[in-house]
Amino acid sequence: MQDLWIVGGSGAALEVWAVARALEATGPQAWKVRGFLVLDGPPEFDPEGLEVQDESAFLAAPPTPSTLIVVALGEPSLREKVARLYASKGFRFATLVHPSAIIGPASSVGGGSVLMALSVLETHVKVGEHALLNVGSSIAHNGSLGDFCSLGPGVRLAGWVTLGSRCDLGVGSCVRPRVTLGPDTRVGAGAAVVADHPGAATLIGIPAVPRPTS
Repeated sequence: MQDLWIVGGSGAALEVWAVARALEATGPQAWKVRGFLVLDGPPEFDPEGLEVQDESAFLAAPPTPSTLIVVALGEPSLREKVARLYASKGFRFATLVHPSAIIGPASSVGGGSVLMALSVLETHVKVGEHALLNVGSSIAHNGSLGDFCSLGPGVRLAGWVTLGSRCDLGVGSCVRPRVTLGPDTRVGAGAAVVADHPGAATLIGIPAVPRPTS
């Protein structure tokens, strides 16, 4: 039996814990949730009797073969930084897929990613490593998500949509078919993206346009 540790102490960690609990309820798993590894203080929720450890103290000890990690941090760039730190120290990552999620034919999910309740990958969809797909998000045929992407609750990606690494789409946003968004694109809640964007910007509104900088 492997020990699964969830890195984080905020809402994303709580959501990931819910996925892990739903999987445990379906029957024995190869792992059991051991607790939370926090970066800056106690978790924002009741850990329900699970262990809580400071990340720096945890990383001071070498990893064991029975240890698995899932990085549950909502901010994509921070998730990347932390995941790379754990990987450099030899830790292995768990991939969690909620029992109600749907992974269609010829679709794949990268290591360390989490698919939450009712998320859908239709067919020929590729999800990169350490992605977080929140409740009720969906990706239509031939979609592609780069590493460390985040989809908020209810996000809808139409067919042939491509997201670069570290994209972060807010709750209820949508992207029309064949649109490509470059790395580090953020999409505001409820926005409708209808055109390509090279990345490193925040898109808001209907149709979505880059948020002015001042």
